[in-house]
Amino acid sequence: MNYESIMLKNAIRMKKSANLLVREMRLVAMRSYDTTLWRNGTMGQVAALSELSQRADLLNMFYESVKKALLLIPARYRALLVAVYFKHRDKQEIAMRYATSVSTVYRKLFAARNSFRLALQSIGCTEQWFRENYSEFDWVLRKENKL
Repeated sequence: MNYESIMLKNAIRMKKSANLLVREMRLVAMRSYDTTLWRNGTMGQVAALSELSQRADLLNMFYESVKKALLLIPARYRALLVAVYFKHRDKQEIAMRYATSVSTVYRKLFAARNSFRLALQSIGCTEQWFRENYSEFDWVLRKENKL
């Protein structure tokens, strides 16, 4: 599994999802006690808040891990990964911009992903860590099958 690619492709999505969960937590917290909305009354509300908080923390941890790892790799690799995965630049466009061949871009992208993977491992984000924390997400399974 290329978990480093999955993390790069989904970092922004995870940050946005975490922000949505935080907004939902605020809404849940602002609702008054109403047994018709919450099973078990206030305890149901607290349980819902706890679940949302844990999920938001997990998504934020994903994003922060990508951010930390990107800061650990050389600037030339970081710029390439950001261009491809965050700005969605076409590899041919990158090749033309830097007057190089597309195969060179792919080669450098491969080296950049390897460097990123090593940076992830250095901060404790191994493939096992990834599977333990994020294998339950449906999008992970879909992306994994496409790689």
